[in-house]
Amino acid sequence: MKRLIILSLFLLSGVFFLVHYSQSQTKSYYSGDAVSFQGKVYVATTNSDSLELFLLAGNDLQLLAKVRPTDKTFNRPINFYDVKFFPQADRLFVYAISDFSLYKYELVGNQLNFVSSQKNTYWEWYNRVDKFGDYLVTVSDKGVKIWNENMEVIGGAPIVDKAAPYNLRAYNNNYVLDVRDNQLLVYSLGTGQATLNIPVNYKTNPGNRQAYQDADGNLYIVDDYYTKKFNLDGKLLGSFQHLDYAGYDVAASGQSDYIYFSNGVGVVKLDKATMKVAAYRFTGGLAGPRGWAMGLKVVAAAGDKIVVFNNANILVLDDKLNKIASFKATESEAETSTENLFLKLDRTFGGANAAVTLTGGGYFPDEELAIDFGGSKTKATADRRGRFTQKLTVPALAAKAVDIRVIGESSQLSYSIAFNIQ
Repeated sequence: MKRLIILSLFLLSGVFFLVHYSQSQTKSYYSGDAVSFQGKVYVATTNSDSLELFLLAGNDLQLLAKVRPTDKTFNRPINFYDVKFFPQADRLFVYAISDFSLYKYELVGNQLNFVSSQKNTYWEWYNRVDKFGDYLVTVSDKGVKIWNENMEVIGGAPIVDKAAPYNLRAYNNNYVLDVRDNQLLVYSLGTGQATLNIPVNYKTNPGNRQAYQDADGNLYIVDDYYTKKFNLDGKLLGSFQHLDYAGYDVAASGQSDYIYFSNGVGVVKLDKATMKVAAYRFTGGLAGPRGWAMGLKVVAAAGDKIVVFNNANILVLDDKLNKIASFKATESEAETSTENLFLKLDRTFGGANAAVTLTGGGYFPDEELAIDFGGSKTKATADRRGRFTQKLTVPALAAKAVDIRVIGESSQLSYSIAFNIQ
């Protein structure tokens, strides 16, 4: 601990860099999700306003997809606010929220496929999408809503944190944790009523803070001075004094005897039984300048993998807190189409197996496109202007008029043109 305190003096300069950095156009990574699925580790975030999906491949955090919805009325991009992985049997679904809408995607191989979206008609602005125990939930100023796999609301609870909806978390079907007004609150998910109130100590009103509950029911929270362990009666079972920086998240995989917490300057690994340090890592310069450890996710994959949303980058550490991989934040660039959607054909009729050339535009730059020609599926890629040219083969169908429809897989912009099969 003495070494932690001494080294913290050196890291004070990182705080000043952080202030300067916040004035730039580069997005800050501060939250997201991670999952271990079929032996692979995936990471997702919406801090760039797009849904960014990554795969941990060796010592590389590969960007698999960057998706952003589109307001089709005005042909402009709108922002994603939160994302959550939701494995079901041998399928991996990814949910995201934007304004009044919940979006559902499925990861197939390394391809993120749009499944469906649901927009509410009662002006409920979603702040969060999460998994509370076994339930998919959205969080808003109207409370917590529980959804089924068909994108239908099947329940909910009047649990609201208007100041910091990020702080609401749940690890089973019974309790919801919230960090608010220097308190750790425990709610019943069934009734929405607070069952426990534990005082904690933050220097300012805590935003972007999350507590953790393990399988034994014990509660863990990091405030601005201590990481603390309580039981469900509110009894303090242990504590660890850290460096008096802002306590952000506590997380664990559930597959080991350790928990991890972030406090801006770095990540600390604690033994759950003794609350003593097992390892620590300062993250300020671990993947370049301006690191500041905030959001934290831990998954079990050949030992714990710790994903740190580290301001100027996303870090992946092993269970000894050694760096495995990282991804640096880039200057934000709102993807948008530069012209109205259009499609053109070199011929508008032809027989089965005839060659047809389709051109089009109005999609996002470099966007992957899905083409449906009377049920025959083809892929294409737009250029930097959002335009494309693709050779198609007339499907072997009976003589009739069919549509050729092109959908942007990131923007969900869609346009069609008629073709007569002779």
